[in-house]
Amino acid sequence: MKTENMLKTGKIILTGKLRLLSPAMIGSGRDERTDMDLIRDSDGKPFIPATSFVGVLRHSIKVKAEREQLERFWGSEKKKDKPLYQSALYCDDLSISDTKPEITIRDGVAINSKTGRAKEHAKYNYELIERDTIFNLRLEIDLIRGHELFFKQMLATIIKVLQNGELRLGAKTRSGFGKVKLEDYKVYEFDFHNKEAILKWLKGEFTEPSDFKYQAFDIAKDNLFKLDATFSIKNSLIVRSYTASPDEPDSVHIKSRGKDILPGTSLKGAIRARAERILNTLGKPSGIIEDLFGRVDEDRKEAKRGRLIIEETVLDGYPSEVQTRIKIDRFTGGVMEGALLETMPLFSSKDRKTFNISITVEDCKPHEAGLMLLVLKDLWTGDLPVGGEKAIGRGVLKGISANITYEGKRFKIQEDISKLPDKDILQGYINSLVNYKQP
Repeated sequence: MKTENMLKTGKIILTGKLRLLSPAMIGSGRDERTDMDLIRDSDGKPFIPATSFVGVLRHSIKVKAEREQLERFWGSEKKKDKPLYQSALYCDDLSISDTKPEITIRDGVAINSKTGRAKEHAKYNYELIERDTIFNLRLEIDLIRGHELFFKQMLATIIKVLQNGELRLGAKTRSGFGKVKLEDYKVYEFDFHNKEAILKWLKGEFTEPSDFKYQAFDIAKDNLFKLDATFSIKNSLIVRSYTASPDEPDSVHIKSRGKDILPGTSLKGAIRARAERILNTLGKPSGIIEDLFGRVDEDRKEAKRGRLIIEETVLDGYPSEVQTRIKIDRFTGGVMEGALLETMPLFSSKDRKTFNISITVEDCKPHEAGLMLLVLKDLWTGDLPVGGEKAIGRGVLKGISANITYEGKRFKIQEDISKLPDKDILQGYINSLVNYKQP
């Protein structure tokens, strides 16, 4: 089938910078440096493939429009007795602006939900591009006769999504990775009815950005459950990061760009394990966990994407201190020879430093909202510790305040949960979980 001939009436070009709001994992499928390496260009620098970027854009931007208009903009697949449209959107690979981008290696481990301990032989590592890294963005759109306004509104929608930091790129986006934000952008319009504009486009003379003001489309969003909560560390906390330097402790708290963080991966693992325990206690099907957190079946080579997103958060201002520990022989009760180690956890501060935890559930059902409320209660009351060395009291959090948005309602929770407002409504979501029966 031949592609339908379309008359181009002009061009629009968007240039700008994409800043990483959180670390990104743009994998290459190789394992030469780590178990999961970053994709790199011929100069050895990480980049974002245009195919990945445009694919995420297309999947994320759901607008109400005629199918033909969407296919003319994004392109269409070959189908019998239907026109085949080439995409009107072109994109360059997103090269990195930094001459020496900061790349780190993190460790990951699978957790046994029954014991709460790491699974054997389930440790791995992966490369990350650190947050605040800048990438160069260049998009080009062909304006097609009769669709000029729609295409301009689509570009306005893309700009809006990128400016709001709503787009996520790469792997582990459900654990807070890959958030990007558009900065310092310019739009150049070239009207092919104007000979001078054609010559400027051919010569690449992008000197006069246009005053691009078009109405963005409303993006269709699922029923979101949004939780933004403020916590403090009750005693101490450590998410272990190891070093090969003999002058440093055996393990320190994990950092990003020199700042202590609570990784979304660690928090998500703890929440998933507790959610499984709650469901098992209530006798509810495990499919709820798979729907929320996703699953990977290595035997069948199948994967399902989860709908729960947990952001990575910065733990700013918490003091750290080296502690020396020993290992005890359980049989003799004495110290095991050569089992001396040093750790450097974070400790609670006198001025009561706080940090935020942000959780989003896309297309959230009432029983799933009830499950998230029960998990929040356990975090709030210190019954669900996070991080490592939980057996000696680390990782206990204290709830300060929380804002919940769901089904058009807003709920605010204060430190004293005995004075919980809208208790009947929130209890209704928990009752939905208690009474839930798998369809």
